[in-house]
Amino acid sequence: MRIIGEILDETILRNERIDRQVQEHIRFIERRLIKWKSLPIEEQALSILKEHNLVEIPIPDDNWGGAIRKFHSDKVVPIINTAQPRIYQYFIYWHEIYHLTEREEISIHNDENYEISTEFDLNERKADYFASQMIFGYSDLHDYFYSLEYDDFIVKIAHCMKSFKAPYKAVLIQLYQIAKKNQNEQLQHTINLYFDKQYTIQDWRAVFQEYALDDNLIKPSYVTNLNSIINAIKSKIAQHPDVELFQDNLKVVKEWEAKYKNVQRELKERYDG
Repeated sequence: MRIIGEILDETILRNERIDRQVQEHIRFIERRLIKWKSLPIEEQALSILKEHNLVEIPIPDDNWGGAIRKFHSDKVVPIINTAQPRIYQYFIYWHEIYHLTEREEISIHNDENYEISTEFDLNERKADYFASQMIFGYSDLHDYFYSLEYDDFIVKIAHCMKSFKAPYKAVLIQLYQIAKKNQNEQLQHTINLYFDKQYTIQDWRAVFQEYALDDNLIKPSYVTNLNSIINAIKSKIAQHPDVELFQDNLKVVKEWEAKYKNVQRELKERYDG
């Protein structure tokens, strides 16, 4: 569900409803992340996705961030749209990790009260809330926001986006949730005023550059990476060199790779032009 200002309070209520389960899932994930604790949070996510045969391709669709695809062998593969700005990709990393790992946790969970949701919107809210909590962690976004000595609300939000490597609406939702908990009605009102405003990559690029922030965060990466599929097929070819099906599959995937590298070049030229 696309979140708009009209349902912001409802979103916060849903977050409260799912908070216990999401926090349990975070603890489950953190136990798996011990070997990557020294990495930045987005690199931790990338490491998990690579373990699950990550595919990265640039798709010129502003509304499509990523997905989990299931193949005939029951293997699930995360796909990330690299035509999205990097901070959106980082958020989608964790969103898709929730979907990748939720069933694994349920299978070992002993709490009979653990709610397995079949409601699409609620499950997507869980994935978004999980992603948000992984990104913001135990830090206090509210205190950081008020430590910034700028009058312009959007400039302060841009600094939050840069410091936490989080998308615009993720910052606003997290900030609103804290403001509501602290009964900070003025901040809630301000967030409501700005929540539905639309800002382009060029808009953010101008703000980031003016205030010497790392504008690479709001640029797409346009990466094309089908190596997990290519390497899996090559492994099958090495085991069964006489099976033509594997050779045919490799040819098809190589054609996909060439197609998306062309898209990659076109999008880069359009962005830089």
